[in-house]
Amino acid sequence: MNHSQHIKSLISILLLGFCTLTVQAQHTSVQGRFSVDYTHGCTGWQVNVTINDPAGEFESPTFWYTGFDDNEPANPSTSHIYNTSGTYYIAMLINNTDPPYEGNQLDSILVKVHEPHEPTFVIHNCDEHKVRVEITDDYYDSYTVNFTTTDSESVAPNSLSNEYDYGTQGDYRIDVQGQFTDGASNCTVINRGFTSIDQIINPVITSLETLQNGRTDGSIQMAHTLGDNSFYYLFQSIDGSDAFDSLSNASGAETLINSINTTSSYSCYQINTYDACNDLTLQSNILCSVDFNVESSDGGNLLLWDTDETQATHYNLIRNNSLLTEINDTSIKNFTDTAVICKQEYAYNVQAVFDQGSSTALDTAIFASQSGELPPITTNPSSTISTDNEVVLNWTAPNPGEIPFRRYIVEKNINNRYWRYVDATEDTTYTDAEADFIGLHSYRISYDDDCGNTATPSPFTNPIILTQTSARGKVVTYQWNKYEIWEQGIRNYTLERIDTAGRVLEEFPVLSGRTKEIEFGINDLDDKFIRVRAESLDDETLYSYSNVIETQLKTQMFLPKAFTPDGDNLNDRFIAEGPAVFNFRMEIYNRWGNRIYETSDLVNGWDGMINGEKAREGTYVYKIYYEDGAGKRYDQTGSLLLLRHG
Repeated sequence: MNHSQHIKSLISILLLGFCTLTVQAQHTSVQGRFSVDYTHGCTGWQVNVTINDPAGEFESPTFWYTGFDDNEPANPSTSHIYNTSGTYYIAMLINNTDPPYEGNQLDSILVKVHEPHEPTFVIHNCDEHKVRVEITDDYYDSYTVNFTTTDSESVAPNSLSNEYDYGTQGDYRIDVQGQFTDGASNCTVINRGFTSIDQIINPVITSLETLQNGRTDGSIQMAHTLGDNSFYYLFQSIDGSDAFDSLSNASGAETLINSINTTSSYSCYQINTYDACNDLTLQSNILCSVDFNVESSDGGNLLLWDTDETQATHYNLIRNNSLLTEINDTSIKNFTDTAVICKQEYAYNVQAVFDQGSSTALDTAIFASQSGELPPITTNPSSTISTDNEVVLNWTAPNPGEIPFRRYIVEKNINNRYWRYVDATEDTTYTDAEADFIGLHSYRISYDDDCGNTATPSPFTNPIILTQTSARGKVVTYQWNKYEIWEQGIRNYTLERIDTAGRVLEEFPVLSGRTKEIEFGINDLDDKFIRVRAESLDDETLYSYSNVIETQLKTQMFLPKAFTPDGDNLNDRFIAEGPAVFNFRMEIYNRWGNRIYETSDLVNGWDGMINGEKAREGTYVYKIYYEDGAGKRYDQTGSLLLLRHG
């Protein structure tokens, strides 16, 4: 057996015996020949070795700090810094081969290096400036809580410290550090400042106010009385359930509760805080929201609401910001207001009053009515756009029968967002002179009667809106939306070029789709007024026109981004191409801004030569100057890449 095999055999024996010997001496090696200050630490930990050789027999021992490896040189140092987490054996080899060390020269100990971790904890303020720290972490074997620079306590994972008394009002800092058993104190320290308090304030909810109704986007404003520098937690139950679920933290004077259902159910709320020193949960009063709705009925305006009747003491019904009536029987949750006048608008609300605090619903307005539903306009209005870019709407009058007709109501929606009132008219036609044609425009028509009843809106119409999507030289691309109201459908679309008087100068048929690319003549320098004409498939053709847009084109030359002047007759010259231009001049600049070449030869451009020599590969800047057929001057600037093959 050679020396290396012999040493490895000794290591195996030492490792088998490790567990038994570590019970006898926590930080002492298997054979007791050396010891370490700690056997655990976080990355960056420096282990320090003490050699136990009072007789001086070890003869300059050496170490391996990541396990014995006879392919690696030994280290005479008695300290080592671990920068990588893992489990390692520290091995010591003594150089004395005399008995009793012959064949027994190795000793070892196991150490573990951990990744650092930030401990998590909560500081619980108590009465009279006392605190307890709750460790909400279990990464370490224990946690050192430093209340001051001199007072500390070791706390187990996921548990509370003992009570600590700071004595007086003030701002303090607590440091918490995780600790492994038999570990070095080099793991992450987290500190947190806080202000001590005289007394924990019991939470009180003073009011709830519904701000917005919705099944998923409702919101409620809560007002409450809470103490400073304490943790308060808001809990919610749905539709009178006894089970309260944690919703969020609460602080300050108000909490906005968003993204809740306020239209089909009510919710109840409670705020809790924890007195860690007495192990008590302090609970606020319970306050519930009000689910409220108003309906028109033959007998008047019907008010309907729902809330927790066992928590409420009475209800205040409010009309137009004044008390309408008080209902003391909390099991009654409806009321018909008969004292209403036809055509008048009323705003209602319900306030539920509790032993502590009150809850108010969202103001809801309604017009009083004793008539039935108005017959709707069932056909689509037609829409077209004049040469003055005004939207012209036309529709068929409904048959309201005995209902006293009042007026038509025009509404507009842009990009499918929301409908807004535009105007009212007594005619079955309307012109919108304010349309800006930014986005899809939709219109619909409804009407009302003398009692304020409004009919269901008609189906909507989308006038054709033409946009210019791109222009490349004299090639212009146009796009428009579909016109959909004709029952027989669309026969075709045609693009028209018109003059300022609306006379058609040219037509461009569209074979399919709602996109058209038009290439104008090179010498066509005039501004162009373009619109779309739609034709129906009816026996008597119907027409609808889009807005008129103005296309202004400028002459532009096109130049390559790179060329290869290597004599193969492929891309050998840097040439400007495009429409016919005049007084052309090209200048080439190097990377330092020096002009190295110029020419007025539009046909041949630049061949990559500078004063008879080949220009270097790389990036250059070009500038070109020219005039169009009308004498208008242009200039273009850009960069190019010169490459050579072989």
